[in-house]
Amino acid sequence: MERLTGEEVGRWTANIVRQVAGFAPWLREHGFKVGIPETLTAIAALVELDLTHIDEVCSAFRSIYSRTPAEWGIFPSLFERYFCGRGVQLEEKRRFQPDDLVGGSDSGAGEQADRQTVESVQGFLAGYHPNDGERYALRADEQVLKDVVHLTRLAVRTMDAPRGRKWRSRGRGKIDLRQTMRYAMRRAGEPFVLKMRRHRPGKPRVVLVIDISGSMKPYAPFITALAWSFTRARARTEIFLFSTRLLRVTSLIGRKGVTGLTYADLPGLKGGTRIGSALDQLLHRYPSLLHRHTSVIIVSDGFDAGHPERMHTSMRDLAARVGRVVWLNPLLGEPGYEPTAVGMSMALPYIDAFVDVHDVETWKKAVLGGALRAAAP
Repeated sequence: MERLTGEEVGRWTANIVRQVAGFAPWLREHGFKVGIPETLTAIAALVELDLTHIDEVCSAFRSIYSRTPAEWGIFPSLFERYFCGRGVQLEEKRRFQPDDLVGGSDSGAGEQADRQTVESVQGFLAGYHPNDGERYALRADEQVLKDVVHLTRLAVRTMDAPRGRKWRSRGRGKIDLRQTMRYAMRRAGEPFVLKMRRHRPGKPRVVLVIDISGSMKPYAPFITALAWSFTRARARTEIFLFSTRLLRVTSLIGRKGVTGLTYADLPGLKGGTRIGSALDQLLHRYPSLLHRHTSVIIVSDGFDAGHPERMHTSMRDLAARVGRVVWLNPLLGEPGYEPTAVGMSMALPYIDAFVDVHDVETWKKAVLGGALRAAAP
């Protein structure tokens, strides 16, 4: 398949309007419902886009032409096939000559030179190689996904959950008259055995707060797989990432945790680590997520560059509001490590479980050891 290198894109030009106009009919052949309005919008967007960055053009066109989740998912591959793999005839740019204004004798030769096409070279556009992992900020380790999902579902079943609205026929509670009569009709009609019913437990509430600072980069593939597994468990899960600020990424992790999250998907999450500030934002921006049945899982190595007093205040308020605070520290299992950092020492008094989790084995040990288990009443 023919591709253009990023350096070459800036040297070519072509009939862009004709190419974009033919893109909508080509998308309709693949099930998209697009037409002239989308084409006009795309052409108008080209004025504001940097055509030397094909990723930027793809993202802009994706928001214009995609209407459904299915179209949103398949659009990048269709964009690449149309604009990068169909051998589009590109013409080399020509400097504007003064002779063109007066219709000099060289004008005919210049027009002929304009019509000459140049073949594109073999190469890949930056960011489109399927095996290129450098452009991903977070990407789950696919080799451990199956085991991690199994352990996460096991952990969720042991967590505290609020009372649900539905009833089920078991345990102590109200008499289930319907089940009692059905059981009696099978035994001569005498209701000797009373069937009881009680509220079915609802889904546990989990808030996952993950540190993605530079010191956590070696553990990022497994931690991303762990976060993605919570979206596949029977739990009401909310996922947040933080470094110097807090970002809610629940749906983003669920959709792109395995394929990979680019740096463009996570704006503003670069720099140092301010755990106390991130938890303070969680408390003030998302108070509806924090209840007595909520389990907050913090994944961080505990190195906080913020003010220690903010860390202390945030952890104190968080522990008072939620049911359980679990801190997963990937450094805890290393020989000689002690949680003596200022931020970590401030948080320890308010943590219900402080465990080492950095791979499948340590996650299994934490789950079977009851780190996420509901506290006894």
